[in-house]
Amino acid sequence: MTTVNAQHSAAANPSWRALTDGATARAARRPASRPVGESSARPELRVVRGVVPSRRTLPFLVLVIGILACALVSSMLLNARMADTAYKMKTAQVELNVLNDHIETVRADVQEASAADTLAARAAELGMVPAAAPGVVDLADSTLAGGSAAEADDAQ
Repeated sequence: MTTVNAQHSAAANPSWRALTDGATARAARRPASRPVGESSARPELRVVRGVVPSRRTLPFLVLVIGILACALVSSMLLNARMADTAYKMKTAQVELNVLNDHIETVRADVQEASAADTLAARAAELGMVPAAAPGVVDLADSTLAGGSAAEADDAQ
């Protein structure tokens, strides 16, 4: 059915128009009117009291508040402990860095002192002479074959 046909049939049939009208539809849904005697009487109104917390809920509320307070205090204590530990770690890290610098300085001194030219100069200061050619000991007759003894240069 097209819209032109629907409009035509609605105009031709007044009962259709009455059913689709909003005011008429609302009036049809209303309950029947009250008798005359009941309309003047008003219902009795009473005060309804709110829910009063019983004695059983008070200890529960105290427990919940206590748990929350303990959680807050423990959180603050843990935070303070963490800050103290962080301070100690920073102090230990600074001390470790100083000790690592000292170790590197000592290693550099050892490397410098163990260099070949430094060792030769220090040995000469102490009166040591360089070793001569090595010899071989014959164990059968206890004699030294080859080699020579180290001799000091008198030119120094």
